[in-house]
This record gives sequence, structure tokens and C-alpha cells, in this order.
Amino acid sequence: MSKFTKTDLLKVFTASGVDYEKARKLIGAAIEALTAALSSGNVIELRGFGSFEQRVRKARTKHNPQTMKQIYVPARRSIFFRPGKELKNKLKGETEL
Repeated sequence: MSKFTKTDLLKVFTASGVDYEKARKLIGAAIEALTAALSSGNVIELRGFGSFEQRVRKARTKHNPQTMKQIYVPARRSIFFRPGKELKNKLKGETEL
């Protein structure tokens, strides 16, 4: 399995004719905007790809399996991704009808 990084995204932009510096600024601005939207509680929906939303995990107590001691786990926010229909179909190997 390999990674798809910002550098790979830059290569896609430059291959389509966008200047390297302009592409770098566009990608940086897009990531900043997405981060700001998620941190303020908005849902990001990219049709065909999926949606990102912030969820709060409740505080709970768990135990350490070695010592069996109770451990308090505080509430925290996490990002949840729900893939879109086209992405699901692509991952399953199905073609679009």
C-alpha cells in the first residue's frame, strides 16, 4: 500500500497546467479552509467522494487488561468520514450504471 501525499496532489495540478507555486498555494488554502470548517463544527461534503464531520466521543471508564485498574478516558472530538456512493462502488470494483 502506498500513500497519496500533498506532493502527489501537486503533481496532478502541475500536470494539468497549473503553475507549481499557484498549485501549492491553492492546496494550502483548501486544506486551511477544510480544517477551519471542521473545527467550527461544519460538515464537509464532497459529492462523489464523501463527507467529513466532527463527532464527540463521550467520557468513559475503561480498564487496563494487564492490571485490571480502572482508567478514566475523557471526552474528545474526532473526525468521522463517510464515503460517498461513487467511492464505495469504486472500492467494491463495481462500475457506475
